[in-house]
Order: sequence, then structure tokens, then C-alpha cells
Amino acid sequence: MRNIILVAAVVASGSANAADNPMWRSGLIWSCGFASVIACERSLDCTTKSVAGTIDIDYRENRVVDPMGAIRPIKRHYTQSVTGSPISIEVKIELTNNEVLWLSPVDAAGTFSDNWVGAMLSPSAGVVVQELRPLSCKPLGRQ
Repeated sequence: MRNIILVAAVVASGSANAADNPMWRSGLIWSCGFASVIACERSLDCTTKSVAGTIDIDYRENRVVDPMGAIRPIKRHYTQSVTGSPISIEVKIELTNNEVLWLSPVDAAGTFSDNWVGAMLSPSAGVVVQELRPLSCKPLGRQ
């Protein structure tokens, strides 16, 4: 019986740690800026446009606000790390409309920067089949 309780305690603590999002250490609300959009059309041609905007991530409300102010609920988010990868850890945020944000810390130790960089992928079924926005994200203070 004692071994069963010990195993249950270890599994429970491992699950709690696995659920932690490393971005939360710096805050629950983030602002991600972009200065360009790469749009790829059905013809396989991709073009880069100078389009600036901001995407806000609000973990407290479980949502992302796009540059037009539309609210996109977060379907799920999780962290990933790959042994031997130069990227220490990644956070993937999947939205209910199938858009995805991939982010990694600029400084994994958090010594010099709390900023994260990555991209937002926006698939669609129109003439433009995919858009990519390179992102630079910063926390909006500790909440």
C-alpha cells in the first residue's frame, strides 16, 4: 500500500510540472509584434509583405487577440523540448480556428531577457493557403 501511495505522489507531481508553461514565469499576458507577413498561394508562390501588427496572448482568459481585435480562443497549449536541439524549449499554442503559434525563449535562463520569438501560422482554404507572421513577444508585466 505504501508503494502505491508513493507512485501516485510521484506521478501527480510529474503531471503538475509538465503542465507548467515556462512563459508564465514572466507573466500571463503577452504582446507579440510582427513587421511582415509571408503569404503563400495555391500556385505555391510565396510573397513577403511589409505589414505590421500586434497579437496579444492572454493566458488568464485562455485567448489570443488578433491584429483586427478578433478574439481567438486557445484550444490547447503545451511545451516541448527535444534532446540535443539548440532550442531549449518551445511553446505551441493551438487556436480553435486552426491557427498555431510556435514560440521559444530568447534567453532560456531568463537572465538577460524575458522575450520569446517565433511565428504564427494561419492556414486557410482560399487563394492564400497559408500565412506566416514572424513574432517577437514580450510579457506585459507580472499578473
